[in-house]
Amino acid sequence: MPALAARLRYPHGRVLLARTKLAYVHLRNLLTDAKRDRTARVAGYVAIWLPEEFLVLFLREGEVVNAIRATQRGNEPLAIASALAHVPAEPEFGEIAFYEAPVELLVCMYHTLLMPPDPWPGGFVPGDPNTLFPHLRGGRFSGVVEVVNHETANYLLLRDGLIEQTFVVDDNGSGRTEQLARVFGPAPSRPKARVAAWRSPLHMPTQAPAALVAAYRELVERMYLELGSYGVPVPSAVGERVRDALLGRYPALSRFAAGSRSEDPSEDGHEVTAGVAAWVTDTAREALDGDEEAARRVVVEAARERRHMLHAAGFLSALPWELEW
Repeated sequence: MPALAARLRYPHGRVLLARTKLAYVHLRNLLTDAKRDRTARVAGYVAIWLPEEFLVLFLREGEVVNAIRATQRGNEPLAIASALAHVPAEPEFGEIAFYEAPVELLVCMYHTLLMPPDPWPGGFVPGDPNTLFPHLRGGRFSGVVEVVNHETANYLLLRDGLIEQTFVVDDNGSGRTEQLARVFGPAPSRPKARVAAWRSPLHMPTQAPAALVAAYRELVERMYLELGSYGVPVPSAVGERVRDALLGRYPALSRFAAGSRSEDPSEDGHEVTAGVAAWVTDTAREALDGDEEAARRVVVEAARERRHMLHAAGFLSALPWELEW
């Protein structure tokens, strides 16, 4: 049986690619066109149905910024490069679709697919709108309410208990009252709609691009070489010790373990940059016994070749030194 997420239909705007066999579509060309063609630089999502998993790629301005994977075991965030690698080059099975969608809807989808919902009070029946909305108004609820009914996932954005925006499957432009009646269905004695709620803030991170993650890996290796030239016996041992100490603050560093072919991090790009900056700084300082000038010179030489990319990512400004080239 496929994952629940794969069995649902989600709201969207324009259909940029109707659901079709994956064998007919070159995924990387599709994403490249979305990035290159000005008219295709849209916010939206690419849904990919594979035999054992369901993938969703989230795009802003035509650029893939995040990805998730849903299986029977549950949903999880996935590095973009890993998500693309899960799609066979010559697939025999699977389907794909590409939909335009506002960023607010993408955030709702990402957050609700990955985060556990807030609990309802004991005995509460959220599937009954006559009970649900007075409860939300009374608690001045701000966040998103997901209504799953008839294999559709619909989202209601609320602020202070009042509906601010709706994202409804097969939206025909009708008024909000008619939309809600269609989403919840008739009012039987036992409501069938599954309703869950998540309080604000909602979040969908923008992953660090694969090229930047590769640059960070290269930077660390260059730093180890520079530290070796200063007489540090095993720089990588120092680096691993520092990395382990920083994992509590920067979980993304778990994807940078030495000697492993780990997946890229799926955390927000700014968090990855901050973590690598702290790692590089603390490693240079510890390896050189707190010699700030020597640590600065080591990082300058390690970062020199990729300094423009590192500057654009905010890495250089996250360091404690002013680097001169």
